[in-house]
Amino acid sequence: MKKEPVNTAPEDEKDDPKEPDYIGHRQRLKARFLADRGRSMPDYELLELVLTYALPRRDVKPLAKELLKRFDSLENVCTSAPEELAEVKGVGENVIVLLNLIHTCVYKICGEKLHEKDSPYMLDRGYIVEYCRAAIGYSRYENLMIIYIDQHGKLIKDSIEQVGSLDTVAVSPREVVTKALLYHASSIIVSHNHPSGDCTPSDSDMRMTRALKESLQVMGIILYDHIIVGPKNSYSMKSRHCL
Repeated sequence: MKKEPVNTAPEDEKDDPKEPDYIGHRQRLKARFLADRGRSMPDYELLELVLTYALPRRDVKPLAKELLKRFDSLENVCTSAPEELAEVKGVGENVIVLLNLIHTCVYKICGEKLHEKDSPYMLDRGYIVEYCRAAIGYSRYENLMIIYIDQHGKLIKDSIEQVGSLDTVAVSPREVVTKALLYHASSIIVSHNHPSGDCTPSDSDMRMTRALKESLQVMGIILYDHIIVGPKNSYSMKSRHCL
């Protein structure tokens, strides 16, 4: 007896027998997006349209709704870690790469705005806040990012120095000072995220900030700001006169 061929494609690439039923729907989604670049489309339809490019042979509306239900918002879907996305049935490598790619592009775009400014942190703190939020604000774990700035107020580089637990992150003032000297930075901005969304600094945040400021001052380096970010909120210690 002749054996039927076995479909060995990954879970997120297997053919869907219902394909003829939703081809027209996809075309209508594309047309609606092009009409106003998606501004009038609800989040589940935007996500559905994105998923069509990762899963070209499947009806993706149920998956789009399941992802939004699981992660609460479109932002959270695109910024969730690969291992968290993989827990959702029907999500494979193609979906994970595409969703995380969107987040990375947003992060890069925010960084380009800073490089275009002569004195980015002096002119508009809003750029810095959005950059920090795009980089670490949506993480479910605390991250510490340092932004190194030269004597002309231009961004030299940034790096995520520490990744902590759900509610704590440690920092070594000595390591930060060493890297600031290595990059010839005259000032730095520190940022870390609060996964809870409440950006009010804790007592340990304040102690860490004071210790870091004192260590930098010895070497003539300025701690310009310490910004705490979350998905929606932020807290600038400079603007609150905590420095």
